[in-house]
Amino acid sequence: MRTVRTGGLVGFVPEHCALRRGARRAVTKFAATMRADFVYGDSLHTTDDRHEEPFQVLRPGWSPERLRGHNYVGDVVFASEAVVTAAGGAEFLAPLSAHDRSLRLAEHAQCHERIAEFLYVADWHHAAPSTDVTAVRDHCVRRGITATCDAVDESTVRVRRTLSSQPRIAVIVPTRGTRAEVWGRDRVLAAGAIASMRTTSTYPHLEFIAVIDHDTPADARREIETAGGNALTCIDYDRPFNFAEKVNIAAIHTDADYLLLLNDDTQIISPDIVETMLSYFEDPGVGLVGPTLLYEDGTIQSAGHFFNPVPYDYYRGHPADIPGASNMLRVAREVSSVIAACALTPRKTFEQVGGLCTKFPGNYNDIDYALKLRMTGKRTIWTPLATCHHFESKTREPVMKPADVAELGERWRDMLERDPYAHPSLQRYQFVWKSNRPGQRSVDEAVGPTAPIASK
Repeated sequence: MRTVRTGGLVGFVPEHCALRRGARRAVTKFAATMRADFVYGDSLHTTDDRHEEPFQVLRPGWSPERLRGHNYVGDVVFASEAVVTAAGGAEFLAPLSAHDRSLRLAEHAQCHERIAEFLYVADWHHAAPSTDVTAVRDHCVRRGITATCDAVDESTVRVRRTLSSQPRIAVIVPTRGTRAEVWGRDRVLAAGAIASMRTTSTYPHLEFIAVIDHDTPADARREIETAGGNALTCIDYDRPFNFAEKVNIAAIHTDADYLLLLNDDTQIISPDIVETMLSYFEDPGVGLVGPTLLYEDGTIQSAGHFFNPVPYDYYRGHPADIPGASNMLRVAREVSSVIAACALTPRKTFEQVGGLCTKFPGNYNDIDYALKLRMTGKRTIWTPLATCHHFESKTREPVMKPADVAELGERWRDMLERDPYAHPSLQRYQFVWKSNRPGQRSVDEAVGPTAPIASK
């Protein structure tokens, strides 16, 4: 391990890493401009074939939840002298694992920043994020996080927080009473969604609010009421379909602590889906949580939104077990937004930002909501530890309306262009984490961290 000092920062450079020419100068200038006291960047990873182009690791912006899952910031990090001293000093930190060192430094830093430049080179064995499950457990103790931490593989630590309470949750289901065929069987979608939550979920304190179109057929209404039983409140709605307005109306009719927004075309998979999503709110900085959404055929519908620059669902249509670039789909992480087909938020937070914007009756109301939360300092979390089927487009045609796109752009253009959890070197208008360089290697990098082995 080498330590380098530059511009008031201390850099930790393991023996298997080599700083690129100009990296120290770039970090010093960047940190001074951003007033950052913890800086990390991108890296290049060579294979045994010197004629083969290096494997690129492009890193997203600061994601504290993801750092607990694995050391996504890389093996080379820089921190201010003050942060290093507070974390135990360079002599103490140097022999620690990279994951342990990053966690300790991050705990004392105030401004964590990613520099979108290649700072170091290492071989391809060190391309995937490293992990140290013991370090994560110790970190959780230091931070007052009660959780079970287990090593899943060499690049993943699964952190399951423990709930300190069991607040009341209102499950809001806007519906037209639509019937559709799912897995070969006809069903009233809302009845199926409510029954799934009531019979599969292990969370004990759920109430249900169905906002039902006034012209819903009587037999469909009866099925919905039967599915909800005594836990269900029905609210009639006599206006043109507006998902956002329906949710807002339902929110007025409950004093539950949390609101679980649930599309009628869903069916939960994880029995502990509520407990899992709710556990992230043990961190008061979290404002919205969403699970992995799967299509009817089991492929990914959404692993969180990112803006590239228009909103995309990460890895839509890919197999559910795909790890994603740098194992990004195996760990919980901050994202710009999640789909409101299944999303949990505190009721007071919902009220503070004005609920969902009714200018988005069908699309983008969830994105608008998440961005309003970000403006108040709240973060959105996507988790792979909870899953839910979303039979998308069973209730409507999945067509984006130009007016919705224009409205979103007018309200949030700057934030759409600069997603903190994306990267300026990603290929635009892609739904996977793919670099903007051509060639098969960039495709391999987008779909998994084992590409250097497979490409040889």
